[in-house]
Amino acid sequence: MELRQLKYFVTVAEEKNFSHAAQRLNVSQPPITRQIRKLEEELGVTLFTRTPKGADLTPAGQVFLEDARQTLAQLARGAERCRAAQRGELGTLDVGYFGSPIYRVVPSVLQAFREQHPTIKISLNRISKAAQIDALKLGQIHIGFGRFYSAEPGLVIEQILSEGLSIAVPEDFSIVPYLGNELSIFDSVPLIVFPSEGRPNFADQVLSILKREGLEPKIGAVAEDVRSALTQTTIGSGATIVPGTVADFSWTGVKFIPLESLRTECPVNCIYRRSDTSPILRAVLKTLREYRRNMSPEA
Repeated sequence: MELRQLKYFVTVAEEKNFSHAAQRLNVSQPPITRQIRKLEEELGVTLFTRTPKGADLTPAGQVFLEDARQTLAQLARGAERCRAAQRGELGTLDVGYFGSPIYRVVPSVLQAFREQHPTIKISLNRISKAAQIDALKLGQIHIGFGRFYSAEPGLVIEQILSEGLSIAVPEDFSIVPYLGNELSIFDSVPLIVFPSEGRPNFADQVLSILKREGLEPKIGAVAEDVRSALTQTTIGSGATIVPGTVADFSWTGVKFIPLESLRTECPVNCIYRRSDTSPILRAVLKTLREYRRNMSPEA
């Protein structure tokens, strides 16, 4: 049974006339007659009875018409889904993330992506940067989000934006003696750094900045992640430096001091396979770059 036979059959059934069906399909009548005869032979039934005005469906033809229409509709849907997948409009976007980019950048990018591609599912997984790299190499995710990645052969690290930093201190901490030189807080207050794993990481960046500014603070604690660091801050173990994104949220027992002099010290990066030519990756990178342009100071 061939696809054209089904198309010919349905058209003749709708037109109730072989000649009219041929005109509609823009073909000559003999091929239509020949293909429907073949279809009848294969099915072992008579589909049409000839009439002075054309052709009527037999009871067997009426039953077959319903199934033929469903088959053609399903094939049309399948073809469109195939084309949509080629355009990057169908499938699943697999995303890995680590750290505080999940607070602003990741949801903003994925929200914009979903608005542009509502038929694509999004799988979001919290995995370490090392695990992201392994997953990318194995083709298990399309893209990863984080702050600091080591260069890896075959992988592209692309910066989305760079944001400022803030100092998180206990809610009852008096910042008056430090106004104008907020980093000097760490001359007398222990520093809580995070995360504890995943080199290079945000902790490395913070210590590098403080060293550049001539400070060598006492380390009060090394926290697993930003939430642990802020909890340590709340209970008075010290103060911590956090990305500006984190300071946008309300944290019980903590207040934030923006570091205006360090406005672009904290990058947010994504990472993906250079060899990945999938339409879905192309689509999310397009969304991501639009987001970056909109977030740039010149925009």
